[in-house]
Amino acid sequence: MHFTRIAHVCLHVTDLPRSLAYYGKLGFTEVFHFTRQGRDFGRYLQIADKCYLELFEEPARGPVVNNGIAHFCLETQDLAGLMAHLDAQGVAYTQKKLGGDFTWQIWLEDPDGNKFEVHLYTDKSMQLQGGTMEADW
Repeated sequence: MHFTRIAHVCLHVTDLPRSLAYYGKLGFTEVFHFTRQGRDFGRYLQIADKCYLELFEEPARGPVVNNGIAHFCLETQDLAGLMAHLDAQGVAYTQKKLGGDFTWQIWLEDPDGNKFEVHLYTDKSMQLQGGTMEADW
């Protein structure tokens, strides 16, 4: 295989400080800044080892439109701990659900409407076992 992981996901946000505050509550840490003509307009945030989120401020951007990428997903090994952290930070998320792929999941939405999923794999997770899943959505 030539690829080892997704290195980063890039999001356009309308208010960079607001987005930095939101992702900071999730525990993402700033790695470096982007400037254009001396003006701050972006950040590179670390999610985990060699896994990043890139944010660029586009104040005039309209609502989020699905142009092929519907969402991104992050993995956790402690969903209960993450949910407790989110509760303490006042960050909204959906109820925990065991998906048809036998993977626990919650969903979040950032201040700009970008949706993302968090997975906790189980021994039966199809991502680890393979197979065919009949979609129920």
